[in-house]
Amino acid sequence: MNRPGAHTDIEEFERALAECVAIATRAMPDSPMVSIALCAENGLRTVACSHARAELLDGLQSAAEQGPCIDALDTGEPVTATDLGEDSRWPRFAAESGLFSVHSEPLKSDGGLLGVLTLYSDRSGGFSEETRVAVRVTAGHIGLLFRTALDAARMREVAAQLKEALTTRAIIDQALGIIMAQRRCTSHQAFEVLRHVSQDKNVKLHQVAATIVEKVTGEPPQRSRFEDPPPRRAGQA
Repeated sequence: MNRPGAHTDIEEFERALAECVAIATRAMPDSPMVSIALCAENGLRTVACSHARAELLDGLQSAAEQGPCIDALDTGEPVTATDLGEDSRWPRFAAESGLFSVHSEPLKSDGGLLGVLTLYSDRSGGFSEETRVAVRVTAGHIGLLFRTALDAARMREVAAQLKEALTTRAIIDQALGIIMAQRRCTSHQAFEVLRHVSQDKNVKLHQVAATIVEKVTGEPPQRSRFEDPPPRRAGQA
């Protein structure tokens, strides 16, 4: 799964999922156990649940490689069981879970599968229409939430890359000034000197520039600081 790369982005996303579980559980009259499990390299990873038992049931399906969660991920479609005792699709899961009703709703974002939202109940007969509507709405909200978190992470990554580019450019400009003064050449000619040294030594251009500045001044080059703008207040133009 392509999740936000920064650790804090992941934590924020998973905290939001925990809030989704809490809200969805209150909206469901059947009082099911609710879990959200995301796709991971070694199977499913439960990131939010209303009951500890729900996490165990997710893990049981992942270990057995069978169950409504697995089928929902394989097909990309919701999977429901109203009486596991009479259902022959997942014999091991049915025998070990002690459940009757299960509903697994795939979580999607931009056409890709993120994981699955699952309801578990000790009651037979499945879940009410109101509960199924709440599941669909929650699943759609999680897809939007993931896309928003991913977009925010990408924006932060781009901003960090821009800051680094501006910082290295400032160091290169310092080195160009030194070369121009020493060789009495144009900025273009000075840049070509830097570029040739970078290629010959197989060292990045800004590192070559930093070495030149330090040799001449006796100190590491001054790195420019680029601060994020202050957050805009409500109602501020």
